[in-house]
Amino acid sequence: MLGSSFDLLDDVHARLLIDREDQAGATGQQAGLVGQDLNTVQSSIFLDNAYVKVDKVFGHVDLTMGRQFYGDPNDLNIYFGPNDDQFLTVNSLDLFRADADLAGWAKFQGIAGQTVASSVNGTNPATDLWGAEVNTDKVIPSGNLAVYYYTNQAHTTKTAPATGNNTLAVTGVRAGGDIPVVGGLGYNAEYLQDFGRNNSVAGTPAYDGNAYFLGLKYGHDIAAGYPIRAKIEYGHGSRDFAAINPGRRFGIIWGRFTNVAGDPSTNNRGVGNLAGAGTANGLSNLKVVDAGVGTTCPKTHIGIDLNWYRFMYAANVGNVGTSAATEYDLILSYKHSENVSFEVNAATLQYGTSMQNAAPTGTSPATELGADVKIKF
Repeated sequence: MLGSSFDLLDDVHARLLIDREDQAGATGQQAGLVGQDLNTVQSSIFLDNAYVKVDKVFGHVDLTMGRQFYGDPNDLNIYFGPNDDQFLTVNSLDLFRADADLAGWAKFQGIAGQTVASSVNGTNPATDLWGAEVNTDKVIPSGNLAVYYYTNQAHTTKTAPATGNNTLAVTGVRAGGDIPVVGGLGYNAEYLQDFGRNNSVAGTPAYDGNAYFLGLKYGHDIAAGYPIRAKIEYGHGSRDFAAINPGRRFGIIWGRFTNVAGDPSTNNRGVGNLAGAGTANGLSNLKVVDAGVGTTCPKTHIGIDLNWYRFMYAANVGNVGTSAATEYDLILSYKHSENVSFEVNAATLQYGTSMQNAAPTGTSPATELGADVKIKF
């Protein structure tokens, strides 16, 4: 990814960002051994950001217009941006976004745009996206409280048997912060509720799924300056829960391998009425418990983290049971500097009874060995 930001005027800013998505083994790049001509390179370059931002419209509103990213990678409902998956995919969308401070008491952000543009002749109807969030740190001591509402509406060509649009609305409340009486202890909690209906298919039930997520995190220095970090989390999404475009991923194998049919986290993941509702990431038809602990040596800057995940389906879709998998992750890290770190990891995913091969074929666990280089600049 390569981008640049510009100050066009004192109160007008712009950003352009491109990315190149091309994996080893793809056409023209066989494991990196075959060169590419410029035509091949250009066909794999995509424009992810192309927007302008105007400060203080009407004295209070920052307005961002154009192609942009939106949301947080850990969001359970809506995120568009670089994805931590096996193909390093990138999502962006065309939006009008407004950010405003509400008299110093709360912050507001609202969006309106499209994830799919319509064609002139109507054979490719648009998909519209709009919504808003208000959050404040004035209600919860040492914490933040947010409420939000988003609607994703896929228009359909109005011909029998399609009678209307596919409209998914998600509203939710989210809270997080520190617990002052226990040093280093923090929490987060969220509840999401679906509304709307898929009127493009006759007789389709309304969206009424729901999900919730609870988490505790602890970080504190122990003897000799060794920092200890730990977490425990639980998430539950109903069989019919659908999110707009969730970003949250759990584990290395379950969370990163999400784009190919048959990847573990793509199986039995809900029956949402919106295309992509049963996505591999997020909480659609999923119950997950995860826990982790880690520390870093202050002298060598070498860290070790151990994470455990237990995945269960919320409902027995396809009569395969509800035991999905258990994952164990080991991550070793080295902090070269404040902005540069190196990681190696090993992970194993033990399949539950819901994903066992039919007898007499055995089922081997999935394993992964990997490395990451992280540079902030």
